[in-house]
Amino acid sequence: MKNRKSTKLLALGLVFALGLGMSTAFAALSVVPATTKVTVDGQAVDVEAYNIDNGNNYFKLRDFATNLDFGLTWDAATDTAAIDTTAHYKPDEKQLITGNWAPATRARIQAVIDEYAGQDRYVVFDFDNTSVIFDVEEALLIYQIENLAFKIDPADLEGVLETQIPDLNSPVGKTVDDKDVTVAQLVADITSDYKWLYENYEGFGAGGKYGLDYIHATNQYQDFAAKLRYMYSAVGDTFDASVSYPWVTYLFTGMTSQEVYDLAAESHAYWAAYGRYASETWTSPVELPGEAGVVSVSFNTGLTFTDELKDLYATLMANNIDVYIISASYIDVIQAANQTMGYNVPAENVFAMRNKVDEEGRYINEYDYDWGGEGLYAQTQAAGKSTIITNFIAPKYDGAGPLMVFGDSAGDWNMMTDWMDDGDTVLGVIFNRYRKPSSDPIWEGSNEAAQTIGDADARFVLQGRNENTGELRPSEKSILLGTTEEVLVRPAA
Repeated sequence: MKNRKSTKLLALGLVFALGLGMSTAFAALSVVPATTKVTVDGQAVDVEAYNIDNGNNYFKLRDFATNLDFGLTWDAATDTAAIDTTAHYKPDEKQLITGNWAPATRARIQAVIDEYAGQDRYVVFDFDNTSVIFDVEEALLIYQIENLAFKIDPADLEGVLETQIPDLNSPVGKTVDDKDVTVAQLVADITSDYKWLYENYEGFGAGGKYGLDYIHATNQYQDFAAKLRYMYSAVGDTFDASVSYPWVTYLFTGMTSQEVYDLAAESHAYWAAYGRYASETWTSPVELPGEAGVVSVSFNTGLTFTDELKDLYATLMANNIDVYIISASYIDVIQAANQTMGYNVPAENVFAMRNKVDEEGRYINEYDYDWGGEGLYAQTQAAGKSTIITNFIAPKYDGAGPLMVFGDSAGDWNMMTDWMDDGDTVLGVIFNRYRKPSSDPIWEGSNEAAQTIGDADARFVLQGRNENTGELRPSEKSILLGTTEEVLVRPAA
């Protein structure tokens, strides 16, 4: 039922005992520590090894299970060790989650792990603002803009920016002097700026002679940067999520999957090391008002690829509870975070936004609803996350829903609750962003969680964080960016 690849054991060219520890069978023999070197994927690993005077060598099997990550059990009655290459290694000691969790939240999660370990169950995590503090896709957009990392031909940019926008001429925001701004005006200014940048920035390879330092000081770049980031916010604030969520991914048009992955990996590393969690503002230059006028937009800086979540992923897998990620960010962006920042979920267990590719394998500005089967894929946000579970995950588990779901906002509410009445989902873990009851249905779960803190059978639990430091807190209460006050749940009215 699981798709985990079989683990490859090293061919050592040696005879070794298959015991879990030093066997008493060797007691009468001369046994001395060995200096044999063992490598896994070219990296030296520590193993317990001995030379035995009967011509054999002894290696501790648990060391191989640890380093190669395969399941290992011991039956004392029959003196038999069993290897399972479809399972993860689980030490004898009980696997406990660690880190800066709210105590009641930690206890409830741990209780579920203890009860369901090894029962062929699975959990689902959102990624942005759940598995990581802040949003990897939004951080990548800033990184992409600052590095002018685009592969879109200037002649195609207008069409890319207008993709699926239902109304180009209605107001989507205001200028700094309170005038209406439309998508059509923003697109006109952004495409004009981009054409200039394409011709002058050396990185585009179109004959430009100027490096990034020079380009960043120009009005054209500053207008382009501010208005593109402003348009992202305006589209999200004005139109349905089915329009706004895939819109930002169309900026990968012209790139291959590997190019997006590599760009995202660079962005993740940059923002993880940035060291500053704050709101920054870009304002377009007054010298270049264009059609839209002067606009201003703010965004958050910094990312934390949270140690507590990486530890939790590992603990769940060590207890034979499978882990899946379903994210509204782009697939290559999430895979880069998963594989380079230490989450280590099997690649086939990650679901996120996907676009179609052209005959050369380069992304185009069209969502891929046919990935994995005609019409089976969905936008991986809101109800679409439940569709992904129904079509791609639940069938591996006899149709069962997730055991636990971890999320932070309206986009996670469907998958967190759609299998609760059936009894499949026993716990929703909500990362507390102090959501509004008027605009986010996850407030309902947050409110219930606040009323049932410490209950042994709580359906929802809250986990607080400090957005100013990029850390989880040992509390259900959060401290929002730019504030010092602890907050739990917003009042209902």
